[in-house]
Amino acid sequence: MAHPTLLRLGNTLVYIFFLSSSLYDVAGPDSGSIGYGKHQTYLTPAPFAFAIWGLIHFLFFGFVVWQWFAPKEESDEIVVNGYGSWFIIAGLLTSLWHNNWESGHLVISLIILLFASGSVTSIYYQLQSRPAKTPIEHLFVHAPVSLFHGWLVFITWLNIFAIFTKVADPAHPNLLHRILVFLVLLKLAFTAMGYTELKNNAHGDIAGAFAITWALIAVGVGQESKFITISALVLAGWSTVYALKPQVFKKSAITSERQPLLGAPGNVV
Repeated sequence: MAHPTLLRLGNTLVYIFFLSSSLYDVAGPDSGSIGYGKHQTYLTPAPFAFAIWGLIHFLFFGFVVWQWFAPKEESDEIVVNGYGSWFIIAGLLTSLWHNNWESGHLVISLIILLFASGSVTSIYYQLQSRPAKTPIEHLFVHAPVSLFHGWLVFITWLNIFAIFTKVADPAHPNLLHRILVFLVLLKLAFTAMGYTELKNNAHGDIAGAFAITWALIAVGVGQESKFITISALVLAGWSTVYALKPQVFKKSAITSERQPLLGAPGNVV
C-alpha cells in the first residue's frame, strides 16, 4: 500500500501534467483543431464539447487542494482506499490517449482509452463504500470522478466510430450510418438514465448524467444531418427530464445490477 503522502504528491504532479496537456491542446500550435474534429464521424460533437474538460480540471483542482488540507484521517481514507494510484494512471493514460488520437493512431488510442476508463471505473467503484460526508466532498471528491467517467464513456464510442466508420456526406448519412448512430445515441441516453437510477440516494448521479447529456447536446449541434441533430437533442432532453424528475420516472424494478458501459455508478455525485 502506497504511503498517503506519496499518493498526494503523485496526484498533484499528475494533475499538473494532465492540466498542462489540456491547456496545450487549447493554446498550443495545433489549437486550431480544438475538440474532436480531427477525425470526423457522425458522432463528432461541436467544438464547445471540449469545454467540459475545464469543469473536470477545476473540480480535480479542488480535490488536489482538499487532499492536503482535509482532516488527515478522512483524507487518508479517500486518497489511499478511494483514489489509490488510479487517478495517477488515468491522468497519464488520458493525456497519452489524446496524443495518439491527434496523431491518427486510432486503434492504439482506443486501447489506451479503455485502460484509462478502467482506471476511472476503479475509483468509481471504490468510492461507492465511501459516501461524501460534506458538500465539499460531494463537489471535489466525487463529482469530478463522475464527470470524468461519463465523458470517457462518450469518447470511447467516438473513438470506435472514428475507426470503423467514414463520413461520405455529412448532411446525408446512409441508412446504415443512421441506424448505428441512433443506436449509440440511444445507448448514451440510457447510460445517462443509468447514472440517475443507479445511486443509493434520492438525487442520482447528476454529474455523470450531465456529462452524457452534454455530449448528446454537442453531437446535436455539431452534426449537419437533421436526423442526427434531432435524435441527439431529443434524447438529451429526455435524459435531462429523467435526471431532474426521478420521482416520476423511477421504477422499483431497477436495481444496482444494471450498469452503464464502463462500470455501474456508485455512491458518487
